[in-house]
Formats: sequence, structure tokens, C-alpha cells
Amino acid sequence: MQEEVQKHTQRIYKAAKSKEHTLGDKVKEILIEIFIIVFAVTLSISLHSWSEHKHQQEEVKVFLENLKNDLQNDVKSIDIEKEAYKKSNMDYEKILALTPHQLDSIYKSKNKVEFPIYSHGPKMNIGNFEGFKSSGKIGYIEDEKLKQKILNYYQIYVPAINEVDKYYNDFLFKCFDKMIENADKSEQEMYADPKFKKTLEFLVKLGNNNIRVYDKNTKPLTIELIKEIEKELNK
Repeated sequence: MQEEVQKHTQRIYKAAKSKEHTLGDKVKEILIEIFIIVFAVTLSISLHSWSEHKHQQEEVKVFLENLKNDLQNDVKSIDIEKEAYKKSNMDYEKILALTPHQLDSIYKSKNKVEFPIYSHGPKMNIGNFEGFKSSGKIGYIEDEKLKQKILNYYQIYVPAINEVDKYYNDFLFKCFDKMIENADKSEQEMYADPKFKKTLEFLVKLGNNNIRVYDKNTKPLTIELIKEIEKELNK
């Protein structure tokens, strides 16, 4: 392109210096050469912009396809974690249901009440999103509504689900603290202790709350985003 511009510029210079042409012919020839230069430059810029835009949209397509796979895996992780919460609650509720008489019977027979330890939290896949965002390419997504949904999902809802799981796990450690505080008591006395039982009851309530968060918020939002991405990919 630079060589072409130089070639036509030289022609303009020669036309301006020519003694064989009238002033009108010179002006006409100069205007033609200027038009050719402007047209060539404009065409070159347009082609470059088109090529760059095409490349950007190809990157967006790959990103959305990877994001769709991540979200589908997130749905599976959410379902697995939801079932894990249900199992945790069942095991803790069994402990809460033990009467003093049952506890006495268990320990007299030299058995023990096992306290299950379950920390929770689905492993949400955020690598593709973070990589695309940090590279400054998130603006390549031309559908503004889809872009905002993706940003909201990863910057608001994913941190929110991590927060409710963290709160549950923090409270689980409060149960461990209660065990340590009651280290001078027998296990039978600890499991019968009203404060310990109340702490365990609250842990079960948190588990049920997190199941509701998964069912009512996280999973529906994830499925909705998958559908929006599929719609964009099928355009």
C-alpha cells in the first residue's frame, strides 16, 4: 500500500511539473491521482478493519464455546454439591435426634457417635472468563445484554455462592471449637450438651439455606446463561 501511495504521489508531482499539459489538464490529472490515493487508503483501512473485526468475533465464538462448557460443568458441580449438603444434613440430624437414653446405650456398648466432617463448595470454573477479561477482550462481545449477563454472573453471583459456602464452612469450625471447649467432658456429655446441639442445629439450617440458594438462584442463572450463549452461537 505504501508503494502504491508513493507511486501516485510521484505522478501528482510529475503532472504538476509537466510543461506539456495545460493547467486544466494538470488539475484534472492531479485530482484523479488524489482520488485514487484516497480510495486505495480507504479501501485498505476498511479491509483491515473488517479482517480485525472478523478475527475478534472468531475469538468471541471460541470464548463462548469454552464458557458454555464451563457452565455445563458448573451445573453438574452444583448438583453434586447439593446432594452432598443433603447427606451432611442427614448425618447431622441423626446426631441431633439421639436421645440421652440412646446415647447412654451407644457408649455402654463401647460404640461411638462419629461426627462427620464435610466442608462444602462447588468448584466453579472461572479460568476462561478471567483470562478473556484480563486480556481486555470482553468488549469484543457485541451483544451488550449477553456481555452484562456474563459479567454479572462471574462478578456477582459466583462470589455470592462462594460466600454462602464459606459461611457454612466457618460455622462448621465453630462445631469443632465446641468440641475443643468440651474436651474435658465425655463425648456422650458433649453430644447431649444443649449449646453444642444448638450449634449443630444452626449448621443444618445453613445447609438447607445453601441448598435453596443453589436451587433458586445459582443453578437457574447458570442454565439461563447457557441458553443465552447457545442463542448467540447459533446466529
